[in-house]
Amino acid sequence: MTFFTCFFLDAEKDIIVSLYKDLDKMYYILSTPNHHTGNLIRNLSALCKLPLTQNENDMLEIRGEVPCFVDANNVESYVFSIGDVEIASIFQDGTVDVKATIPAIAKTLMSQTKDYQLDISKTLFKTYVRKELKFRADLHTHMNGNLPGDVLIALGIYHQIRYPLYYVKKLDLKLTDAQWDKLNAQREKVARQFVTSGLQGKYLDRRINDNTFINFADLILNNLDNAEMNIVKIRGSLAVIKDGQAVFTNLEKVYLYRYVFCKAKESEDKIVYSNMDQIPDKDVRDVLKQMQKDKENPDYSKNTVFQDKLLWIARNYKRQGVCYAEISDTTLVKKYESVEMLKQVHEVMPKIYQETGVMIRFLAAMRRIPLTIVKDAVTPSDYLEQNLEVLRATFLDPYVAGCDFVGEEINDIITLKPVFKELVKFAAIDPSFVIRVHAGENDSLKDNISHSIQCVKDCLLPGQSMPRMRLGHGLYTYSPRSNKGKEVIEQLKENNIVLEFQLTSNVRLNNLNSLKEHPLKYYLKQGIRCVQGTDGAALYGTSSIDEQLSLKKMLELSDEDLKLMKDAEAQIIEEGQTAYSDKKAAFIALLKNRDMEEVLLEKMKTVRISKSSSKKYKRLDANKELKEQISEITWDRFPIVLLGGSFNTEKRATRITPDGQKELDELMDFLNPEEVCFVIGHKLSGYEKYLIDNNKKNFRIYAVVPTLITKQERDKLIEAGVYIRVSPEAEGMGIYKSFNYEIFERRPSMVIAFDGNSSAANLIQEAKNGKGKSAIFIWSHSQTLKQKAKSLHGYVNIFDTENPIVKRIVELQTELSRKS
Repeated sequence: MTFFTCFFLDAEKDIIVSLYKDLDKMYYILSTPNHHTGNLIRNLSALCKLPLTQNENDMLEIRGEVPCFVDANNVESYVFSIGDVEIASIFQDGTVDVKATIPAIAKTLMSQTKDYQLDISKTLFKTYVRKELKFRADLHTHMNGNLPGDVLIALGIYHQIRYPLYYVKKLDLKLTDAQWDKLNAQREKVARQFVTSGLQGKYLDRRINDNTFINFADLILNNLDNAEMNIVKIRGSLAVIKDGQAVFTNLEKVYLYRYVFCKAKESEDKIVYSNMDQIPDKDVRDVLKQMQKDKENPDYSKNTVFQDKLLWIARNYKRQGVCYAEISDTTLVKKYESVEMLKQVHEVMPKIYQETGVMIRFLAAMRRIPLTIVKDAVTPSDYLEQNLEVLRATFLDPYVAGCDFVGEEINDIITLKPVFKELVKFAAIDPSFVIRVHAGENDSLKDNISHSIQCVKDCLLPGQSMPRMRLGHGLYTYSPRSNKGKEVIEQLKENNIVLEFQLTSNVRLNNLNSLKEHPLKYYLKQGIRCVQGTDGAALYGTSSIDEQLSLKKMLELSDEDLKLMKDAEAQIIEEGQTAYSDKKAAFIALLKNRDMEEVLLEKMKTVRISKSSSKKYKRLDANKELKEQISEITWDRFPIVLLGGSFNTEKRATRITPDGQKELDELMDFLNPEEVCFVIGHKLSGYEKYLIDNNKKNFRIYAVVPTLITKQERDKLIEAGVYIRVSPEAEGMGIYKSFNYEIFERRPSMVIAFDGNSSAANLIQEAKNGKGKSAIFIWSHSQTLKQKAKSLHGYVNIFDTENPIVKRIVELQTELSRKS
C-alpha cells in the first residue's frame, strides 16, 4: 500500500484519517496520536461498532476499506463513512470534501471517560446550518485565544520571532546539533547576567532559559527533519489539554505559551530562507505563503505582529461567515500599551475591513482578581484604579465598544461595586458603551448574575437609563422555581440584559459536566436576549459555526430558538456598527488634527475608588499571621486530600451526617498515621472539622489557605494547630490550584470527597489530570460531585454505607497489586 493523503475529523487535528491505495482499492487508518489514555479512540470504536487494532508502537487504531462509487457522470469517488454518517468524499486527484466532523465538545467528553454516553447524532455533525439562521457575530471572545495554532506558527516563522529555550525544553522539541551549540553558547552569556540575582536552583534555570532565545524560523526551517513532530508539539501547547476536561489553571498556562506568539518580539538574528515549500504541515505552509504574498501588498507590507494578528483574525472570521466581533483585551487598560495598540488598529483596520468586510471592535478587559500564574509579576494594590485611569481615555475611541471583567469567577462581583460607579459615568457620556461581566460561569457564586445587574443599577447617575449590559456565560444562578430565581429572570428582562453562551469552553474548562440542565432554552422561552460567543475559539478547538452546531445538536435547539438568538445578535451588530460611525465622527472632532497619543494621554486622569473599611472585608496576610505553623507537606507520608467544608459557596455549609461520620471514623481507624497525612482546605468546617476534633491517632493535618484570610479564619487555624500551606491565590475558591502544584503534579495521592461545588470539581479534575496519579473517592450523597463522577467514569470510585470507603480502598489496592 502507498500513502495517498490524509484528513482530520476535528479542528485540532487530533483525529487523523490516513488514506492508502493499493491498485484501485483504498484503505484508511484512523488514529488519535495526541490522546494518550486511549479513551477517545476506544469510545469512538464502541460508538461506531468498529474493531480496534494495535500498530507496531502499541498505539490503538481503527482500520478499514473505503468503498469506491461511480456517479451518473461516471466520476469515481471514494466515500468514507462512520456508522450511517457520510464523513467525506475522496477524489482521484487527492482532494477531500469533508462533510461531517466531530466537535470539540464530543471529543472532550469521549476523552474524559471510559464510558461515553452520547449517541452518534451528538458526536458526528454535518458542517452546515440554514443560511437564514447562521450567526454572524462573535460577541464573547478574547484577543490572544482567537487564532488557531497553525496560524500562530506561521506568524512566528514569518516574523522570525524569539522562541525561549524554556519552551524548547518544556515541549521536548528536537533541534539540530548546530542549533543546540548556538543556544548553549547564548545561554552561557545570559547566565552571567544573573550571577548576582540571588536566584538558585530551578528558579535560576527558569529565568536563564526564559531569556535565552532561538529564532523560530530557524527552529523550523533549518530543522526540517524534525519539523513535523515539533509543529505537532507546539500546536498542542497552544490549546487546552487533550485527554479530558481542563481547569482554569490549564487555561492560564496555555495563554503563557500563546503569548510567545501573540506578544512576540522579533529575533535580532534573522535568517534568509527559501524552503517554506518543504514545511510538512500543509496548513502552516499555506498561511506562510499568503503572508509572503501580503509582503508585496502595500496595505500590509509593513504590518507589525499585532497587525498581522488582526488581519488573520478577520480572515478567519470571514471564512466562518462572521462579520462583527467584539474582542476582550487587557492591553486597553494599560497606559502606554493601549495607545500604541489603538494607533496600530487605526492604521490597519480600515484596510482589513475593505478586504474582509469584518468589523472588529474591542472590550477593555479588567481582571476581577490579580493574575497569579506569572510567578514574578507583582500586581499593584491600586491596579483597578490604574485601569480606570486609562479607560477614561480609551473608551472614547470608536474601536472600543465597552469594558469587560475577566478572570476566574472566584470572587463575588459585589466587591467591585466601586469600579462600576466609574463605569456608569462612561456610559453616561457614551450611551453605546457596553458593560460586560463574566458571571454565572460556575456554580459557586449563584448571586453573581443578580449582583452584576445590581452593581450597575445602584451606581446610575440621577436620571440615567440602564446602560447596555451583557453577562458572559450565565450558566448558573438560583433555581427558576425559587423566589430568588424568579427575581433574577425579572431583572434580566426588565433591564434588557443580554446573556452570552459559550458551550465548548464551558465543557472543556470543567464548568459543565451535564448538558441536560443547561438553561439556554429556558431563558429563550422567558424572552431573554441570548447570543453565542466562542470564548477564544482556538483555545478549545472550535469555531463560530461549530459552536452553533453544538448548541443546536447538544441542547436540541429548534429553528425557532436559533431565530431568537439570531435576532438578538442582529440587533447588537446594528447597534455596534452605528456606535462605531457615531464615535468615529466624535473622535475626529476630539483630535482636531492633533496626535492621537497626545490627546489620549491628556484624557488619562487619576481615578480614586472607595475602599470598603468594613471589618467584614478586612483580610490579613496568611504568611505573616500563620508563619509559626507553615510547613512543607511531608514526603514520608502519603497525602490524603479530604473535601468536605472548604469548597462550597460562602452561603452553603456542609452538613455532616451520621453515615458520613461513620465512614470517616472507620477510615481513621484503618489508616496508619506514620504512613499517611491529611490535606484539607482553610475553613475547618464540616468533615474537615470532624477530622480535627476526632484526630485521636494524631494524623498530621495540613490546611491549604489563601494568601488573605479573615481574623476569624486565622484564629480557627491557630487554635486547631494544623500545619499550614499558603496558596498564591488570595481567594478561597482558587486554592484548588495549590493542591495541584504541591500534590497532584508531584506525587501519588488520594482524594476523598464528601461535599463541594465548582472548586471541588476543579480539584477532582486536577487530581485526574495530574502526573502523580490519584485515587479518587466520592460520597454518593453529594449530588453535585456525583455529576462530576459520571463524567469521569472509570477514574472515580463511589462510596457510601453499602460500599464503605475502607472496603473500596482495599478493593483498589488488591486490583493494583494484581495488575503489577
